[in-house]
Amino acid sequence: MKTQLKFLSMLTVFSIFFYSCEKDADGVTDIETGIEPTETVGAEQAIPGEYIIIYKEDKSLFGKSAGMKAKSQQTLSKYAIAENNIKQTYSNAIQGFHIENLSEEQVKMLKNDPEIAYVQPNYIRTLDVEMGKPVSQLPATVENKAANKGSWLPSGDFLPWGINRVGRANGSGRTCWIIDSGIAPHSDLNIDTNRSRSFVGGSWQDQNGHGTHVAGTVAAKNNGSGVIGVAYGATVVSVRVLNAQGSGSDAGILSGIDYVARNARNGDTWNYSVGYRNRHTNITIDNAFRNLERTTYGAMAAGNSNDDTQYYSPQRLRTANSWNVGNMTRNDGPAGSSNYGRSVDRWAPGTQVWSTWLNGQFNRISGTSMASPHVAGILLLRGNSTGTDGSVSKGGYTAPIATTN
Repeated sequence: MKTQLKFLSMLTVFSIFFYSCEKDADGVTDIETGIEPTETVGAEQAIPGEYIIIYKEDKSLFGKSAGMKAKSQQTLSKYAIAENNIKQTYSNAIQGFHIENLSEEQVKMLKNDPEIAYVQPNYIRTLDVEMGKPVSQLPATVENKAANKGSWLPSGDFLPWGINRVGRANGSGRTCWIIDSGIAPHSDLNIDTNRSRSFVGGSWQDQNGHGTHVAGTVAAKNNGSGVIGVAYGATVVSVRVLNAQGSGSDAGILSGIDYVARNARNGDTWNYSVGYRNRHTNITIDNAFRNLERTTYGAMAAGNSNDDTQYYSPQRLRTANSWNVGNMTRNDGPAGSSNYGRSVDRWAPGTQVWSTWLNGQFNRISGTSMASPHVAGILLLRGNSTGTDGSVSKGGYTAPIATTN
């Protein structure tokens, strides 16, 4: 069993790679250090004039949104910066604020403020997933065979090959927070509409499809129709951080993580199938996930760049309560596009996966985004651990295949 919900300390990174059912944790620079983050940027786009301001940690302000807003306004007033430029404040997963319309001179002043740990641009992220061809009806058994990646259960539910591979069980009464493009209403999904939120404007409902697909893999109902999920019947909460085109900013993503950190309960899980297309490390995102672990555990997609996860945030993290998941094929081999590395904790099915989609439809798509929710469902059933059955190797690293048993 893994260490449960503790404050994580910096640990030495050993050069020998190994794996077991218990994960080790390594550190990323804490926000208290005041060291400005090192950005390894490919073609990611920074939004002109927008920045994320991170304070040195003040434990007295943890979880106090009104206090953080007041502190942010006080900081800006020192430099005659308009307070209405603040777009969002953060007080749970991180401490700071998102601001727009900053000049280079104002950025320099804020960087030199003794209470501020660092200032970073607000970058855009875009999903890197082929969106497939949605269908109203899942494939009939006679058409199914291996190519359609699933089979029908006597109950009338369609069993995707990945769910069959990792296992499934009743998840009723449990909750998974889907940090993604939203979740569309679907007869196969039990959505907590009261706690669902959007951090890209508009409704919490999905307009892209990606988040709905992820939610179905975690929790699609055992209801005699449609698909079935790993923790079937579990409740899913939409934390929408990506728009209809599958794009979102770091600031919006941080708002979503902060919201989950404030509202999730011990025993809930989260799934994060979002990442940078190009090499890009970001200590603010890293620290947000490290602090989210104070609340509960979850799974994240390793990425689809056929590259080492050490070059990506938050996928480079090795922490006790975040499970980094690679994409494996039906033959238990690594997908060609899947990232790999020392931080990949588990492999799970992510190739040609059927799940729920927009407008009550279904779709079959591929990527580590599809692998991660298999593990999120397993964590929901098992309580921050997985079973294992075999292993997958890529890039000189090996990790187990996750299962429910």
